[in-house]
Amino acid sequence: MSRFYIILLGITAFCIGVTSASFSVIGLAQLFAGASKPVIVMASSLELAKFVSTGFLYRYWGHISRPIRIYLICAVLTLMTITSVGIYGFLADAYQASAFNWKTIQMKVKAMQEEDGRLEGQVRDFRAFIDAIPPHRISRKYEFQKIYDPKIEAIQKQREGLQKQIAKLKLEVFETQTKVGPISYVAEAVGMEVDSAVKLLMLLFVLVFDPLAICLVFCWNLTIRLREKYRGDENKISAHALMSEPVDHRFRKAA
Repeated sequence: MSRFYIILLGITAFCIGVTSASFSVIGLAQLFAGASKPVIVMASSLELAKFVSTGFLYRYWGHISRPIRIYLICAVLTLMTITSVGIYGFLADAYQASAFNWKTIQMKVKAMQEEDGRLEGQVRDFRAFIDAIPPHRISRKYEFQKIYDPKIEAIQKQREGLQKQIAKLKLEVFETQTKVGPISYVAEAVGMEVDSAVKLLMLLFVLVFDPLAICLVFCWNLTIRLREKYRGDENKISAHALMSEPVDHRFRKAA
């Protein structure tokens, strides 16, 4: 087996493991913000213990007593769950940070548009009231025009100010949407709400991230074991790569 491939596999396992651990530690620290530093130390230690325990379980499976073996398996699975929770918390916080301003600005735009519609209705009512005055009551119509025209003009100026603010906020929405824009298109394509699509994507990350890191650690230990056993005869490993019965990776006396 190629030493380069073993090194590449080890580096990949290390990178994914460190990345998942980092995201998890940050997420757990945010979750327990009241004691973030102790949580970082605790979570980092447990992450290291998880990967070491995985390698230990593989390499010394036959030498471990049954209770210790069961406990270590349960501990690794529990730590994988904790890591996944931390990663989910980290991703959720990152999404909320980018989507908060976007949602806030959208709410402001909606409120201003409703206020603009209300003012437009007032102007329409005032003009309808003036137009409803009979033509032969010219003096009365002129009197009401003197009363309502300044009000209509003030409302129109107020509407102009609102519309300028709405246009400015819409520009901010466009600039902010670039941070969450891609996921909005994905959500639209699958017919889901943006928040639901983000939750689904985060679950996919969680399901693949730490389990993949654990599997790569296991595979890395397997490649090391195979190289240790078949040193100088690596071709035997390659010859059995596509067979239903691969080479034996265990160390034992030949029959």
